[in-house]
Amino acid sequence: MPGFFELSNSDKLKIEEAKDEVIFISNKIFTLIDKKFEDTTELERQVLATFCFGMINAIVFKKELNHLQTHSIASTLLTTVFHYSEEQAEDFTQELINSTDESYHPVMFSIIRRGLNGYQQYESKEKKQLQANVLEVLAIVNED
Repeated sequence: MPGFFELSNSDKLKIEEAKDEVIFISNKIFTLIDKKFEDTTELERQVLATFCFGMINAIVFKKELNHLQTHSIASTLLTTVFHYSEEQAEDFTQELINSTDESYHPVMFSIIRRGLNGYQQYESKEKKQLQANVLEVLAIVNED
């Protein structure tokens, strides 16, 4: 039996599967919007990372993972796909978690919600709808 702070092998596997899934989907999103990471602005990266964090929340819910595990998955996404340093990833992850409260940051909250919907579109193989969802979020943010 694992210790108090020790994860079971089953939980470790679920976390690794969630990390792999979110990295795969995030990379697919870049392909879907026909942009390479290098061709995005910092604002676009932040928006896409926030959108992907919404997708993480859907994955975490599906796999029945907890908040600490969500934090780990988000940090991995931010360092692996979005090339943030570990310190930047930690700060951004906390900002994303805080933004799941609409009153904290309404814009980020809305993007996270769009990411939740995006995961449902991904799961349902609604490629065109997912593409439109991501492009619309980017267009709205780029308007300002």
